[in-house]
Amino acid sequence: MERSDYAVWRHRDLRVFYRPELDGGGSTIAGPFVQFVRRRATRTYRVAYEWCAGPAFIGFTLLAEGVCDQLCLSDVNPAAGDCLARTVDANGFSGRVSWYTGDNLDALPGDARFDLVVANPPNFSALNPRHPRYELYRDDLRPNDPDWRLHRGFYAGIGAHLRAGAVLHISEVEPHRDRVFIPRSEAEPYDVRPRPAIDDFVDMIAAGGLRYVDSVPYFAGADGAELFVMTSRSPS
Repeated sequence: MERSDYAVWRHRDLRVFYRPELDGGGSTIAGPFVQFVRRRATRTYRVAYEWCAGPAFIGFTLLAEGVCDQLCLSDVNPAAGDCLARTVDANGFSGRVSWYTGDNLDALPGDARFDLVVANPPNFSALNPRHPRYELYRDDLRPNDPDWRLHRGFYAGIGAHLRAGAVLHISEVEPHRDRVFIPRSEAEPYDVRPRPAIDDFVDMIAAGGLRYVDSVPYFAGADGAELFVMTSRSPS
C-alpha cells in the first residue's frame, strides 16, 4: 500500500494503482495473459484497447512491455478513473493513455480505432442459485454477464473500431463447457450455461464480421477453473 485507500500491483518497474473492489481477477491473470499476447504478436501494435478494463492490469502491462505504443481503456465503473490517472502519472505514461467511462462500447469516441483488443470480461452467463456462493456474487458486475448480453453488444459493435487485420484476445473461463464448477470439488455447478459458451462466442464473432481463430488455454486458477484466450481477427 502506498496510501490507505489504494493498493499497488507491480510488474517489474510498472506500478498499477487499484482498489480491491475493482479487481475482477486481472491482477492474477495479467502476467500470463500478456505473455500469451506477446508470443502471438508479429509486430508492435499502434493502439491497444482494453475492454472492461477496471484498473487495467492487462493494458498497462502491454504498454510497459512495449507490445503497444498507445493504450485506450474503458469501463462502466467511474471509480476506475482515479486509479487509471494515478497509474499514468506514476509511470510516466502521460500522452500515451486515454480512458472512457460508460456501458460496454458506448463510452468510446466514434473515431476510435484499434490494432489490438484485449479483455478479461465477466465470464459467467447463468449463475446457479443452488451454488453456495450465489448470494455473494449474484449482484456483482465483475463475474456476471447474464445471457452474454455484454459480450453480444461487444462483438456487434467492436468491428467499427478496428483497423484492417486487428487482433482480439479475450480471456474466458472454460468456454468449451456448459457447466462450470468453481471450485471443481463443489457438487453444484457455479455457471449453468444453456450450451458451451464457445458456441455462442463463435456465432457472435461471425455476426460481427470478424473471423474466429482459436481458443487456447493459458492459465489454471487456484479454484481449478481453466482460462482460455479466445482469438479473432478483423478482415485484412
